[in-house]
Amino acid sequence: MVLKVVEQSQKPVIDDETRRLRAYQIWENEGRPQGQDLAHWYKAGEVDATPTAERVDYQQYVPGGAPTGSLVIKFYHSGDQVRGYVRKIADADTEDTIFPGEEMEPEAAFKLAKSHNDNQRPIFIELVEGIEWDAAWGRLG
Repeated sequence: MVLKVVEQSQKPVIDDETRRLRAYQIWENEGRPQGQDLAHWYKAGEVDATPTAERVDYQQYVPGGAPTGSLVIKFYHSGDQVRGYVRKIADADTEDTIFPGEEMEPEAAFKLAKSHNDNQRPIFIELVEGIEWDAAWGRLG
């Protein structure tokens, strides 16, 4: 008798806090439906380790490192939630443009930045202290 060893690829494991935050984001993105807690929990645990067409590449923002006209999404804490806003880098003589001038959830910030990215440049990400990048948002280079 010959035994065949089959290798199984291991999926990356995420911690419960990250999974909880992802489940919350999924719940908000789906319009806050009632009774979907368990479905959102399982969906939040699905970690795709390979890039797909839906996942976007973003660049880490470094002050002075983004050319004029680039878009920057800045994420920060507002209470116990992650919020963000989008700004367009202006030249040195003028102030940056901020869209729409209010804080928003991460998914809304990504959509807004994509809709204003006329020149198809990379979108930059600025994370304030205490904010960690969520791989579900895309790849951060």
